[in-house]
Amino acid sequence: MPAVSIRDVASRASLSCETILEVLTTPSSLEPEVVRFVMQTIRDSGYLDTFDRWRTCAHTASIAVVTPTFTSASGIEAFRGIDRAMSALGLNVTINAFPTRFSPAYREDTLRALLGNPGVDVAIAMNIKPSEDVVQSWRAARKPLVLLQSSIPGAQSVTLDNQKGMSIGVSYLARSGRRSIALMNGPTGGAEPGSVPAERLIGYLTALQRCGIPFDESLVFETPDYDSASGLRGFEYFQARGRLPDAVFCASGDMTAIGFIKAAREKGVSVPDDLAVMGYDDLPISSFLSPALTTIRQRLIIAGAGALVLALESQVNGPGESLVIVPELVVRETA
Repeated sequence: MPAVSIRDVASRASLSCETILEVLTTPSSLEPEVVRFVMQTIRDSGYLDTFDRWRTCAHTASIAVVTPTFTSASGIEAFRGIDRAMSALGLNVTINAFPTRFSPAYREDTLRALLGNPGVDVAIAMNIKPSEDVVQSWRAARKPLVLLQSSIPGAQSVTLDNQKGMSIGVSYLARSGRRSIALMNGPTGGAEPGSVPAERLIGYLTALQRCGIPFDESLVFETPDYDSASGLRGFEYFQARGRLPDAVFCASGDMTAIGFIKAAREKGVSVPDDLAVMGYDDLPISSFLSPALTTIRQRLIIAGAGALVLALESQVNGPGESLVIVPELVVRETA
C-alpha cells in the first residue's frame, strides 16, 4: 500500500496542497486554528511515517539541487522553503547544490553524473529545463528528479503559474486606469532559463488583449539580468522613448523593480504619482521599501518545500502528480 502523500493530507483536511506546505514553511501567515488543524491532520494521517527513513540518523538522504546560480534572489527563497520543510518534518537530509552557470552542456553533464552517483538519492532541477533524454534516464533508473519552475513530459514538477501571475498584475493595473503598461522581462531568448520569461511574455500579451489594450512592442524591455542594475537600464530605455508609460510591470523580478524605482527617483520621477511600478516575487525586502513595492507573490518558499516533499515521496511511492503553485497579488504603495 502506498505511503501517505501530501495530496492525501490535503484531501483529508479539505484544503489545498499549497496550504499544507504553507503550514510547514510559513505558519505565521495563517490563522493559528488552521495551523493546529493541519498539524493534527498530518499526525493523524500517518504522513510523518512516509519520511521515517529520513527522520533518524540511520539513513541520511542526499539531495542534489541543480541550479543556474546560487546568487539569484528567487533561488534563495526556494532554498529557504527546502530548509524549512526539512526542519518542520524533522528530516535528516543533506543538500548539495550544483551551479550550471547557465550552460546547457554543463547542465546535462551534471545531471548525468549525478544519476550515476550512488550517494545521490534524489535531485531537484531548479530554474533549468533538462533535455527529455536526461529526464527519461532518471525515470528509467527509478531515481526521482523533480523540476522546479519548468516542466518536461514524463517528469514530476512544481511549477509557478506565470501566465496567471501576469494576468493578475496587468488586470489590476488596467482596473487602476493605467493604459500604457510597459513590461520589463527576463531574456526570452537566453539559453538558461528561457521558459519562465517566455511564459510571462505570453501572459502579458494575453492580458493586454483581454483588457482591450493595444500591444506596443516599444513598451517591452528585456533585462540582461535579474538585478537592480538591470532595473536602472530599464528606466533609461523607457525614458529614452521620450514619454514614460503609465505603469511598468517588472516581471523580471523585485530586484529590477527596486533598481527602476531608484533610477526614477534620481531623475525626479515620482512613483506612483507619475507612473506605477509592480514587481514579481515578493522578496522580503519588498515590504520595507519606501514606497513599499506592489508585487506578485510567487510563493517561492512553498514551491521549494513542494519540490523537496515530492522528491522524497517519489522515492517511497514512485512518481506521483505534479504541483502548480498559484501566485497572488500583493498591493502596497508603488501601484
